[in-house]
Order: sequence, then C-alpha cells, then structure tokens
Amino acid sequence: MTVLKQLEANIRKNGLFDKEHRLLLAFSGGIDSVVLAHLLHSMGYSCSLAHCNFRLRGSEAQGDKAFCENFAKDLGLPVFTKDFDTKAYAAERKLSTQMAARELRYTWFKELMTEHGFDRLLTAHHANDNVETLLVNLVRGTGIKGLQGIPERQDYLVRPLLFATKEEIMAYGNNHQLPYRNDSSNAEVKYKRNFIRHKVIPELKSLNPALEETIHTSVQFFKQSAEIVQAYAREKYTAMCHEADKQLFIDIQALSKEPYPETLLFEWLHQRHFKPRQIAQLCEVIHSEKHSGKQFSSPTHRLVVDRKYIIVQPFEREPLRGTYTINTPDDTRHLPIALSMEAVNEAIFSGNRNEIVIPYTDQLFPLTLRRWKQGDKFRPFGMTGFKKLSDFFKDQKLSLFEKEAVWILANKEQIIWIIGYRMDDRCRIGVMEQALLRMTLG
Repeated sequence: MTVLKQLEANIRKNGLFDKEHRLLLAFSGGIDSVVLAHLLHSMGYSCSLAHCNFRLRGSEAQGDKAFCENFAKDLGLPVFTKDFDTKAYAAERKLSTQMAARELRYTWFKELMTEHGFDRLLTAHHANDNVETLLVNLVRGTGIKGLQGIPERQDYLVRPLLFATKEEIMAYGNNHQLPYRNDSSNAEVKYKRNFIRHKVIPELKSLNPALEETIHTSVQFFKQSAEIVQAYAREKYTAMCHEADKQLFIDIQALSKEPYPETLLFEWLHQRHFKPRQIAQLCEVIHSEKHSGKQFSSPTHRLVVDRKYIIVQPFEREPLRGTYTINTPDDTRHLPIALSMEAVNEAIFSGNRNEIVIPYTDQLFPLTLRRWKQGDKFRPFGMTGFKKLSDFFKDQKLSLFEKEAVWILANKEQIIWIIGYRMDDRCRIGVMEQALLRMTLG
C-alpha cells in the first residue's frame, strides 16, 4: 500500500480530520513536512503552512524561509512565516535554546489557529521519530507513560504520518521529485536526540531491520498497559491521598500495604518532577523505622516524610524569612502576615487561636516578628518552667512544613506569642491591668 493510501486509511480509521476542516501544517521545509504538505494537497484538503525562522543558522535559516514561501506558491497554498529572536527569549526565561524554540512556535501556532479559524494543527512526525522519542524517554526514565511514544492526537494537535517510516517518506519525495531543505543542525550528535538517531538506532536496526514496525506494534501494547496502570493509580490516589492548601498528603500506612508502592508513587510524583531514583529512595525511607523528617526536592517541589503522611508542596510555598520590627500598634503594614493590633478596655476571650489580649505597657514596644529558631523556649500557661519550642511542636505533631511556617512575636528575646498556637504565660492579664492590647492574625 502506498503512503498516500496508508494516510487516507489512517485519517479515516482514527477520525483525525475531515475535508471540511481547515488545517494548519507546521512546515520546516524538510522532507517530512514537504511530503505531508504534498500528500494533503493531492488529497484535496484545505491546508495552510506555518514556518518559523528562529534565526539560529544565519543565511541557511533565511534560505529555509524563502524555500517555504516558494514551495507554498508553487502548490497554491497559503503560508505564514515569522521570525523569532530565540536566543534572547531563551536568555530572558532561562531556557535551553530547544525549549525556547518549542515555546515560541507552539504559542504562535495557537495564535494563528485562533486568529484564522483553523481546526487542526498538523506536524509531520513519523515512525522514526516515535522510535527516537521512546528511546529518549527510556534514557530519561519517564516510566510506562514515556513508552507510549508520540501520541497521534492531542486535542487539536494531530500527527497523521506516525505510521510511515523515514524511508517511505524519502521514497515518496523522490518519486514525485519534491525539493526540500536539509537542516545542518540535525547532523550534530551533541544533541541527545540526534545522538540516538545517528549512533544508537543504526546499531539497533542491525539487530532488527524492522525496528520501526516492531516498536510501533509495541507502543500499542504499551498504551493499553499504561491505561491500566494509570486507572489503578487514580483509584488508589482517591483512597490514599488528599490535597489541601496546595499540599499533597499521601497516607504512609496505606501505601506501605500496597504490593507496588514505587509504581504508585511514580505515577503521582513524576508530574511534580521527582526522579525515579528519588522515588526508589523514598520507598526505602517509608519502610524504615525512623522515617519522619526525611526530605527530597525536585526542581519545582519539596517533599517531607512526616509521621503519617508524605507531604509534597510547591517551592512557591517556601516560607518567607527575615526579622521585622514593630514600633507601634499601627506599624504593621510592612509585615508579611496580616497582623493587626488595637488598644481595648476589656479582654473578651473567644477561644480563637489567632487572637490574644495582653497588657499594654510602656516597655512592650518595639516588638519583633520572626521565624522560630532552635533553642527558642517559652512558658506555657499554667507552668512555672520553660518549654522548648521544638518540644512544643513535637507535642502538637506539626509537620516540618508546618513548623517552618510558624511566626514568633517577641519583645527582645522574650516570646510573647507563638502566632496561631499559644501565648506565653508571662503575658497573662493581671487583676489590676488597666491598658490592654488585642492582637489579631488575619
């Protein structure tokens, strides 16, 4: 069966798009996108081309742009082109050049679709790309999800040529004498994907000449297996996990009873950018006797193993540090928390932990707002001695993240209030107190 017939069958079988749909093809000018554009035009689809000039290869890139415009003109297809300052964009956002180019092109493609009413965005990925992607994912360690390769369709994004090998695409181009451009950067093996393409895959094909077909078949099984695993992980997530205030809580006892806790943790944590090695170490930790307090971090999240839960939170929640001076009751606008103070005539105790009333003396100010530190101690109500804050937090069963979030209000070194938890006994109101100060959090 010819590539054209295979493409017709694939579009029809999987319902990728119809003749009524307006298609936008990401067009580099390479053989893959040239062949797909020619196929779609031959089949009578309404197709426009979109070419990105990332200005990374000087005159070669300008030549690509001119080629794309001429190719579109020869076929009578509309074409959109755009130049990007990719290096400046990458530097500004601290991205690799490849990631910057990806963000730029897909953002622009989406803009074109919205502005001109396109129904589908097409790319010319093929079977060889699928092999490369699967091997790259194996190297990175993306689990069973990565073994599914490149999805044929993601919402409006469609890759209709995934069934075709590079050899089949080249043969179609040669048979129809189609011109195309070669990207010289594709030959540079310093890029991981190019290394796999030029060094690894040829060795694998020497063992199995039908490598693309074999992997294409395997990917179908991987997809089904992944759906089973992900469905099981979703079911267990509902039973073992809960989320609150942007934090994820995983029940350690329930997880420990599972036969494959590492697989479940991978499904839940890899999207938070934890590595397989970290997840394996985490499993060892939760099965040890003394696991509480162990920490792990990914580029985006922090994880702590508490007494009952594995707790995960984004880095944006990392608590503010610093020391803040409060000179008067009205001097609170610069504080990182919503703390208010006002003079009152009587103490009405509501039982609210976010509110205290203390004697208002001349020696009270200035006050200091700060995080707690090791060695801090206070006198709990009804006690004559002192208690370390670390012991108090232990009694309260606070997690590491909760302890990090605690603010202390102090007069010099004397703690007045563990905000939101407990007031110091030395600040209790006496029988003859005249002036009082109410402090409220929130």
